[in-house]
Amino acid sequence: MATRIDESGTEQAHYVLGETLRPMVTNAMGSAVEIFDTKGPADTGPPPHTHAWEEIYVVLSGELEVSVDGKTSRLLPGGFAHIPANTPHGYRNVTDAHFLTIVTRGNAARFFKQVAEEVEMSPPDIAGVLRVGAEHGITFLP
Repeated sequence: MATRIDESGTEQAHYVLGETLRPMVTNAMGSAVEIFDTKGPADTGPPPHTHAWEEIYVVLSGELEVSVDGKTSRLLPGGFAHIPANTPHGYRNVTDAHFLTIVTRGNAARFFKQVAEEVEMSPPDIAGVLRVGAEHGITFLP
């Protein structure tokens, strides 16, 4: 993988379920991890789900409520959560939140891009999100 430095922060962002996710590094760029600069207002975030890649949230500002395998925790700036692959999880922005979403090799970037391009988000077409999620190995839970 070639070195990547982006001083401008102008990479195309994806709007998904009320949040903006800006890809910083992706598998398509040759990286083994993907990093997204994620921002969202209070009361947004994905419902419980599973997928075959690990995921890490690192809170930069605001407050995030994260549920991992049935246990809920509140993360403040500097806090983080690591979710092993195939573990049920979800989160909710308690306040306006800014955090990094870091994932291991998988389909996260492709999912975010496709769902942002193909699925209506205002209001969210939940059936469309479920369909695209299934195409990328994401199972949304009841």
